Amino acid sequence: MARVLIIDDEESICEMIKMLLESEGFDVETANDGEEGVACYCENPADVVITDIFMPKKDGIEIMLELQGAMNPIKFIVISGGGKAGVSMEDVFEAAKEFGAHYTFAKPFEGRELIAAVKDLASRAT
Repeated sequence: MARVLIIDDEESICEMIKMLLESEGFDVETANDGEEGVACYCENPADVVITDIFMPKKDGIEIMLELQGAMNPIKFIVISGGGKAGVSMEDVFEAAKEFGAHYTFAKPFEGRELIAAVKDLASRAT
C-alpha cells in the first residue's frame, strides 16, 4: 500500500490522520514541523504528503517548494485550520494549489473525504 507522510505541528491532528489512514491500510509516518517533515521525506520518500500550511520553523508552502526538486512529482494534500490575520482560507488554498497542492482541506474536515483524496493520489502513476 502507499506510503503517506503527515506534517502538522498539532500532534493530535497527526495522530488522528495517522489512525484513520492506517485503518485503510496505508503506511504512515508523521512529523511535527516542517524541518522534520522535509528530513523524513528525504530519508524515506512518501507517495503522498499531507501538510499543514501554518507551522513554526517551515510552513507548508516552503515544504512544497523545497521538495518539488525531487525526481518524481510529489502529490500534496494541504490542510489548514486558519491563517494569519488578513489572509483568507481561499487565498491560502489558491496559493497552495499554485505551488503544487492537489487537494486542500479546511480543518475540521471529513475523514472519508481525506481518505478518498489519498486513495486517488496514491493510485495515480508518477
